[in-house]
Amino acid sequence: MHFNVFFGFYFYKRFKESQIKESHQEKQQITAQFESLKNQLDPHFLFNSLNVLSGLIEESPKKASMFTTDLSKIYRYVLEQKDKSLVSLQDELAFSKAYLNLLSLRFEDGIQIDLHISEEENKGFILPLSLQLLIENVIKHNVISLKKPLFLKIYRNADYLYVENNLQKKKVLHGNSGIGLKNIQDRYRILSNLPIHIQESDTVFSVGLPIMTEIVT
Repeated sequence: MHFNVFFGFYFYKRFKESQIKESHQEKQQITAQFESLKNQLDPHFLFNSLNVLSGLIEESPKKASMFTTDLSKIYRYVLEQKDKSLVSLQDELAFSKAYLNLLSLRFEDGIQIDLHISEEENKGFILPLSLQLLIENVIKHNVISLKKPLFLKIYRNADYLYVENNLQKKKVLHGNSGIGLKNIQDRYRILSNLPIHIQESDTVFSVGLPIMTEIVT
């Protein structure tokens, strides 16, 4: 009897140890996935930012100086948040405002930005750089000009943050079309089962990001 109890306890202990080991390995795998996905953002963002800065240097040295100041703020934020899985919505909005300033300097009246989120609405957490990536996605895929201005609206509805724009697609798109949005979907899938809302009509395109109520550990 004692013999059977001993071996029963031994195999149970081994079973629990194997579960813990598998759980640890799974966590390591998910962490590695997340880091791999997150690291795809920085080179892409830097490449586009430097292209914009290069154009501004020729057009307006004063604007280029202002652009460089905002760009330094953005990269400070990237460095501060690079090891986090989630950041506060308030911080992400403040960061994105600096990025929107860059776009306003570059496109002037070619882009109209509507961002009105009250202090009560900026509670919660979101993926770092996800809002910036959605904005960049809009810029990449749509015509922006004084004759055809782009209207960009950022707002909160319930527990989702929406980025919405009037649809005026470029005739020629880059070969990596859709990668940015897929990147965000993959990152959310690792951390949560909450869906991303994507809607497209003949005139409007919008993406809604889930706002989480707590930090994922």
